[in-house]
Amino acid sequence: MHESLVFEVGLPLTYEKAINAVEDAFKLEGFGFLTHIDVKTIFKEKLNEEFRPFSIIGVCKPTLAQRLITAEPKMGLLLPCKVTVEAAEEGHSKVRIINPQNMLVLGFSDDPEIELVVQEAEASVRRVVKALEGFNG
Repeated sequence: MHESLVFEVGLPLTYEKAINAVEDAFKLEGFGFLTHIDVKTIFKEKLNEEFRPFSIIGVCKPTLAQRLITAEPKMGLLLPCKVTVEAAEEGHSKVRIINPQNMLVLGFSDDPEIELVVQEAEASVRRVVKALEGFNG
């Protein structure tokens, strides 16, 4: 069941503080930041174009990644899981997190271990989303 393919949370935090909040929330779930692409800087350097602060972040929970790749090496193509953080209206940010359920959509394998890993990853991501939503109240 695919309730939502992407989780989206608006935060009453500046862009920089939102990145820190996202990192802290994922760390509590055992995830680490593996990649951080600063889109604004890249667009300026490569295209000489201005863009709002926007980051694409790759997060990974090593214990789940190991199980996933062991069950099906092709699943490594979908790692790390992606998160975006962008500046919104003054002093606010928007966070989007891909739902791990998307991994099942591609159907690389019907190994039941993959479904178990995806379910665990989704539960962790939902806890991250809930923690971030706490900043709204």
